[in-house]
Amino acid sequence: MPRLINLYIFKEIAVPFALTLVILTATALLSKVLTLVDLLISHGIGISFAFWFIASTIPSFLIYTIPFSFLVAVLIAISRLSSDSEITAMKASGISLYSILKPVAFMAICIYIASLVIMLYLYPWGNLKMKSLITGAAQSNITAGIEEKRFYDRFDGIVLYVDRLKPETGELAGVFISETQANGNASTFFSDRGRFVTSKSGDTLYLKLEEGTVHRFNSDNEAYHLADFNTYLLELTIPQGEPTSLWSKTNRELYPGELLQKIESIRAKGELTAPYVIDLHKRFALPFSVFIFALLAVPLGMQKIRSARFTGFSTALGVILVYYVLSTALEAMGENGNINALISVWGSDILLGITGIYIFHKSAKDRPSNMLSGLHLAGTLITQRRERRKRGE
Repeated sequence: MPRLINLYIFKEIAVPFALTLVILTATALLSKVLTLVDLLISHGIGISFAFWFIASTIPSFLIYTIPFSFLVAVLIAISRLSSDSEITAMKASGISLYSILKPVAFMAICIYIASLVIMLYLYPWGNLKMKSLITGAAQSNITAGIEEKRFYDRFDGIVLYVDRLKPETGELAGVFISETQANGNASTFFSDRGRFVTSKSGDTLYLKLEEGTVHRFNSDNEAYHLADFNTYLLELTIPQGEPTSLWSKTNRELYPGELLQKIESIRAKGELTAPYVIDLHKRFALPFSVFIFALLAVPLGMQKIRSARFTGFSTALGVILVYYVLSTALEAMGENGNINALISVWGSDILLGITGIYIFHKSAKDRPSNMLSGLHLAGTLITQRRERRKRGE
């Protein structure tokens, strides 16, 4: 019998979890539609680009929508069981609240593993893929701005002339380049072919020239040099107004091992490592929040609904609000060095975890807790505020 009940509760949670996850993730993706449309109009992207753009964006949403969806699902499931007196029937049959928690905890473990994989691997992959896509679009934009038999001077210190251009491949033919450096030295390149390329890290843009000649004048000793080359990489300075942040690798694009190496490198220089330590441990602390939400959601869902407007979703908003404010405040103090970096990351999980254990224990003993009313109040206020906005008050 307990096995059937566990499976029953598991199904009650799984369905609203899947629906909430799809709705929240789809809603979050709508914020990227304008960017996708802009790329479609400006760069003429195809279906392949659109697919990878969406695929690389989804992990950055899932790391937040998965824990929130789980919290909403547990609240909806337990509230439904409680309102239909099924929880009361289970207790009357000798099933304790700790037994009811087992299927919730099992699902939390499954979701935690999935969230951890997304946070550690898919999240940095998505950010790297996104930068790669936008970098490619930026390169296409640069190529699109170049016209045959016209001078192009958007790069600092460089004037580019292209005799022929192949838009379908991005290859330049009959390339002439005049480069002037800050110290007064000047170089002139003549090349049969050229192509824009980026470094493996994606932080540097080059013009790869093939089969050409370079003429270089040194203003210090007034020497003139002439050399032939088969391949020459000319580093370019990103034009003013271009998205320069796309050309540098951020913490979000680093895998855990790479981020750990960065922390060790910064520590060796004697610099502050707190922001990087916080970012690393946050990848474990955020997925772990599902266990905290499980402890809070079960007793919260068992409370009697005092208003028809009070739903599992509004209760979840109250819990998320408390979690977000607490996490943000602690992380800010950790980045400033006011508290230990590890405490700033795990502090919200620890404090809400202790609160969840206390509330759950009280509910298991059928004793009321004042903390529950506080979370209920937060959810109710959010719901009422949302309804006033709809009415235009």
